Amino acid sequence: MKSLLRIAAAQGITLSQPDWENLFGRRAPLEVDLGCGRGYFAKLRAVEFPEINQIALDARIKWIELLQTRCLAEKITNLQALRCDVTQDLPVLFAKGSIAGFTIHHPDPWWKKRHRKRRLIQPALVGQFASLLVPRGWVFIQTDVPDLAAEIRQIFESNPGFVEADVDRIRSEKLGGLSSHREKKCLQLGIPVSRLAFCRSDQKPGGS
Repeated sequence: MKSLLRIAAAQGITLSQPDWENLFGRRAPLEVDLGCGRGYFAKLRAVEFPEINQIALDARIKWIELLQTRCLAEKITNLQALRCDVTQDLPVLFAKGSIAGFTIHHPDPWWKKRHRKRRLIQPALVGQFASLLVPRGWVFIQTDVPDLAAEIRQIFESNPGFVEADVDRIRSEKLGGLSSHREKKCLQLGIPVSRLAFCRSDQKPGGS
């Protein structure tokens, strides 16, 4: 899909960053679920952690509309769902130093070698994470593709803005041990899941 920036440019519109505090009607830690799919995890997290403001992003309008409908029906007010190109649009959606944490569950591995450049986690995006996270910010990622996990670790390790964190601690303390729909399916089928966590380098590993 075209990014919000490209769509706005084509229509002669100047975009400004959303006022998330006004949209949520309160000030609270802001977390972002990238590639939310049907929104199972984002909705579960919003319900289990009402003290956070959660934003779910995906390129597929049908999943975003489904999640919006469910939030409206269930009166979930601390979750906003938005269609966008997460590889291009994060800087226009969020101010620097405004995000408490990012979650990424089972990003598309793009198996063919010629398609590897389409993988979500790229050095440029990791650089955006470092810029957008608060000083105690974190990124949690999981995948059932071992070579993708190794590639993601290498990309984060090459960025001086991050240090690897205690993933079990991040998953327990930050995410409450919640599981995504894909993660549950993998565990039921006996498919190993690789989990990774990284924190801004101005913070000690482990999120403390």
